[in-house]
Amino acid sequence: MVAGGVRLTADDQVWIAAHPVIRVGVDPSWPPFSLKSPGGSSVGIDPDLLASIGARLGLNFEFVPGSSWSEVYAAARNGSVDMLAGTALTAEREKSFTFTAPYFSFPVVIVTRNDEPILWSVLDLEGRRIVGVAGYVATSEMARDYPELTFLPPTSTVARAMQLVSDGKADAFITNLPNASFEAKTLGLTNLKIAGVMPERFNLRYAVRPDWPELVSLLDRAIATLSEADRQAVVHPWIRVDYERVIRWDLVWKTALIVLIVVAVVLSAVIFHNRRLARELVERIRLQREIKDAHDTLLQLNEDKTEMLQMAAHDLRGPLTGIQLAIDASVRIKIVPSLDALVMVDHQVRQMTGLLNNLLDVEALEHGRREFEISRIPADDSLRSTLATFTPVAAEKFIRIDATIAEGLPELEVDPTALRQITDNLVSNAIKFAPKYSVVRVKLEQQNTSVRIEISDEGPGVAAHETERIFAKYVRGSATPTGGEKTTGLGLSIVRQLATAMNARVWCESRPTGGFFVLMIPIARPPTQQAERDSLDLKRA
Repeated sequence: MVAGGVRLTADDQVWIAAHPVIRVGVDPSWPPFSLKSPGGSSVGIDPDLLASIGARLGLNFEFVPGSSWSEVYAAARNGSVDMLAGTALTAEREKSFTFTAPYFSFPVVIVTRNDEPILWSVLDLEGRRIVGVAGYVATSEMARDYPELTFLPPTSTVARAMQLVSDGKADAFITNLPNASFEAKTLGLTNLKIAGVMPERFNLRYAVRPDWPELVSLLDRAIATLSEADRQAVVHPWIRVDYERVIRWDLVWKTALIVLIVVAVVLSAVIFHNRRLARELVERIRLQREIKDAHDTLLQLNEDKTEMLQMAAHDLRGPLTGIQLAIDASVRIKIVPSLDALVMVDHQVRQMTGLLNNLLDVEALEHGRREFEISRIPADDSLRSTLATFTPVAAEKFIRIDATIAEGLPELEVDPTALRQITDNLVSNAIKFAPKYSVVRVKLEQQNTSVRIEISDEGPGVAAHETERIFAKYVRGSATPTGGEKTTGLGLSIVRQLATAMNARVWCESRPTGGFFVLMIPIARPPTQQAERDSLDLKRA
């Protein structure tokens, strides 16, 4: 079935019928995206866009009132609303919600009074008082990333923050461009200007409760059908209102100038020229930054290639040298290699094979050549096989593996090979960083519509600023293996990519002592739903 350009499966239609009303939380004071009308209803770009998406999907979005963004966000976390509109993606929020693809993207700007100079970067804000809005990502991330800057207590609304800047009680406010423009003109704050453009962009997404992956899929498909004309049809009425207000202030300004036209004509020309140069300069800076970003990306790719070759050459040299020495010794004294020598050779060959497999896996995943064979398996199959393999490995370091596996777990619908590769990597990683005579704890249980695997060790742990970074390619954390084991910086990158490909989630949490990793895998659909889906696929074929 195709509804409004969105192709709906039989499962989609069943889910929509079971959830005819979706409760939505929006910021009540965030124009032009969302604000309260005189009658108390939610209006703005976000409600208008959701009306269009609802018509495409056959869903009814009901806006739940709230007095502030903090209150609305708390309601979403405790389940009082099903999704949030106009939400930025962060690692912290991703623990509580599942996010859609962006539906709008806008520049992030620095708002100051007219008497402030142009700000070339965030560092130019040093020594200035910066105000933000409570609960907004721009406020929290700025305070986190730039602790040397001065931040005033956050306000409850954007309007209040901009009024503080206008009144001279704050020096700068950072927000997205439409929001700044709309508020400045609506409030008549003619002494404010855009003093700088940040390199980041503000991407608006929908944040959905984590147990509704079906709604995320429906929203993503609806967003994909929105043409540029569709988006402009939603945005235009609000931008047009803003433009008309600018024209009215322009007329007032021009009328006042007529009285002193002879005296002010030269000054006006100079001001106009300077502002035009400032706009051109800001645009040139933006283009230069884009060129620099592209150049930096190419340099990074080249560094990745060089690092990969250096790492492969370095990590393969050791095992090859060990094998060569064992062979030379056997040839020199003309004896059959001992069992210890053969075990050593086997260990070295396994190291080389593991490194080569990791390099091939990374290359295949990044170029989309990894094929997944999905099947239904018991939830504990992969983990039990992993534990059987790595228990003897742990014993070599006098490490005990304490496994807690719940009874009556449901089946998973995954690629068994990929899932085994994930659990192998996580367990071997815990053993690698655990000290001798310690315990590695593994816990498997069902949590709502997912199966949760926790793996923790008593090693040095992962620093808070590295919990996301260690999932990047070729990245090694500051902690070092306790037994001198090799680490390539590829294992966790492969784990993240394999988990994402199977709609699973994996993350690391920073604890006072020891490493702590969590893997969340959606459970398989009931057999009746699977049969309906297979039947529908057969009819389409």
